[in-house]
Amino acid sequence: MHFTTLPPELNSARVRSGPGHRPLVRAGEAWQVLSERLRAMAAAYAPMAAMPSAAAMAAWLTTVAEQAEETAARAGAAAAAYRSAVAATVPPAEIAANRLQRTLLASTDPLGRTAAAIAELDGEYDRMWARDADALRDYASASARAAALTPFAAPPGAWRAGASGCWKLTAAPDVVSTGRQVMPAIADALARLASTPIPPFTAALAPVTSSLSKLSSLSAPSGLAISHLNAANKDAALRALFPRRGNGGPAVRVARGRAAVVGALSVPPSWTRATPPVAAAAVGAAQGWATERLHLVAGSEAPSGRGAAAVKGG
Repeated sequence: MHFTTLPPELNSARVRSGPGHRPLVRAGEAWQVLSERLRAMAAAYAPMAAMPSAAAMAAWLTTVAEQAEETAARAGAAAAAYRSAVAATVPPAEIAANRLQRTLLASTDPLGRTAAAIAELDGEYDRMWARDADALRDYASASARAAALTPFAAPPGAWRAGASGCWKLTAAPDVVSTGRQVMPAIADALARLASTPIPPFTAALAPVTSSLSKLSSLSAPSGLAISHLNAANKDAALRALFPRRGNGGPAVRVARGRAAVVGALSVPPSWTRATPPVAAAAVGAAQGWATERLHLVAGSEAPSGRGAAAVKGG
């Protein structure tokens, strides 16, 4: 870091410009919320711990929850380091007052009678320079420590992208990739601030603000991302626990409008197949006039057939 080559006016002004520590605080809160919800999701898999896929998913959720909690702590540490750096550097107003007073003394004393006062002001300015350089050097070291994070692991087995016959998560990769980008972006921003030529403070922090804005969209509207992740995990768990359907026995088929009819009653088709057929002789055994159809005739018409013979015989 080359903070010692920069005057205190520049160091003090740059550390106070930009969004400040609030984005880091919000990022830490978002990661903490994510950690709590991941722990709750891992606890939801406890009843299915006997199943290997559910146990692996619960272990992965627990690990990611711990890493999210660590990321939240690191974001909080980075925010605290920033606040400490702002407090340790010299306020720009004091530096401006020192330079203004020196300019006035030098311009109004052509005989050099205020040389001692000018020397004292210059010594104070040198101490301001060293104070700002030390504060920003400590801030850069603390931010680099906060940026050292363990990479997030991918979901286990059945949830790995590209696995055949399984449904992959769509929200978890966003969380994982964002977590890998936030803290390195802070370290990169500090390196750009220390580089020469010196970039504008807002331009140096552009990678940080973009990553933090993505984190914000994943958390406080975190309900949307977490609800999506929750629904995805439930669907993926069901698909992994029961990957093949119908292996427990023969398939069950249901049909409508296939019932047999016995009189006015609808019965299963098996009933009619189990009933023995009635012999044709039994059907034809019933003989006599009771089995013949009745015909209505007018009074003037003569009866015919067996009925007519019966009338004549009477």
